[in-house]
Amino acid sequence: MTSRLALYAAVAVTVVLPPGVGASAQTYEVTPLVPGSAFHGVHGLGIDKAGRLFAGSVAGAALYEVDRNNGTAKIAIPSPEGMADDIAFAPDGTMAWTGFLTGDLYSRKGDGPIKKLASGLPGINSLAYRKDGRLYATQVFLGDALYEIDVEGVKPPRMIMEKMGGLNGFEFGPDDKLYGPLWFKGQVAKVDVDKGRADGGRRRLQDSRRGQFRFQGQSVGGRYRARPIGASRSENRRQEDGRATQALAR
Repeated sequence: MTSRLALYAAVAVTVVLPPGVGASAQTYEVTPLVPGSAFHGVHGLGIDKAGRLFAGSVAGAALYEVDRNNGTAKIAIPSPEGMADDIAFAPDGTMAWTGFLTGDLYSRKGDGPIKKLASGLPGINSLAYRKDGRLYATQVFLGDALYEIDVEGVKPPRMIMEKMGGLNGFEFGPDDKLYGPLWFKGQVAKVDVDKGRADGGRRRLQDSRRGQFRFQGQSVGGRYRARPIGASRSENRRQEDGRATQALAR
């Protein structure tokens, strides 16, 4: 039976493949047209006080430092701790980042040790420091909630709100309110983190999936710009800010 199956396979190959295919395949030469990137998908960007650009990758499970002058990159924090969906810097220079798939949130000050601030938060996505150094983060896609994170990693995350509609790519404004797009609602939200109250729906975004905020005077980058007027209103207008993209695409 085995020999009969082998015979059938040999006949099938002879019929399907024309003569010389196997031999000619060996004559092909592979020529790279575009060199591979140092990244395996970039999700979050952040610039520290020294002007160094950091790029986080979920797919690559690493956090990179980018040399914008030379157009090169190196791994600053490897897998698994280095997985980063978003990156934020505290007033004292501490860098924090979110491990979207692992559900962990880490921080590191300078070249010091890596500190795990929170765990058990699948889908932990965007994060931002307040001007007083307090840290906030949200779950999106694998969860839908806003938390305050203990910067010492001692206390468990404190949930502020949930079922908001996917608050992503947010930043604190000069009025100390949190501004960001709601992925599943296509709206801009203004959140009072102290009262646990969100004011959303005034402006509708055509594509909230690419929404991040840039406040005047802050190098946040992104696709949408929100400018609080009198610390009580915000103007949202679409813009193309390609500076970070250009730095990574050299």
